[in-house]
Amino acid sequence: MTDQLMTIERVALLHQVEFFAGVPSHSLASVSRLAEEVEKESGEPLIVEGEEGDCLYAIARGRVRIEQGGRNLTEPGEGEVVGELAVLSPGPRNASAIALEPSLFLRLGAEVVAELLLDYPQVTRGIIEVLVGRLRPRAKDDMP
Repeated sequence: MTDQLMTIERVALLHQVEFFAGVPSHSLASVSRLAEEVEKESGEPLIVEGEEGDCLYAIARGRVRIEQGGRNLTEPGEGEVVGELAVLSPGPRNASAIALEPSLFLRLGAEVVAELLLDYPQVTRGIIEVLVGRLRPRAKDDMP
């Protein structure tokens, strides 16, 4: 995988991500230029549990498996985001993300996301909704 995404493709991808959906395209174009493309082959780790993190990854192509303590949690794919907790509170990652197939990601650092949070309150609401949605199924599974 050597082809680079054009700005319009990056903007379209970010619009697919639930918490960026309400951000105007011209703003996402600026943000997308600050994103770094990251490629991973099948079986390669994108995020390693316990390592320091300060960015999130939007999945442009492919799929990852999220693991925590050796337990499989979920398998997000194109248009989804992983690692978003690290942009809200940089620190050790609480789970690993491993590519399940050749994959392409857009990496956004905490500083870029922080600017979006200040400029677009709908991003904050979107992130909260995504995080709550991820916690609810787990809470049900953990109940007796």
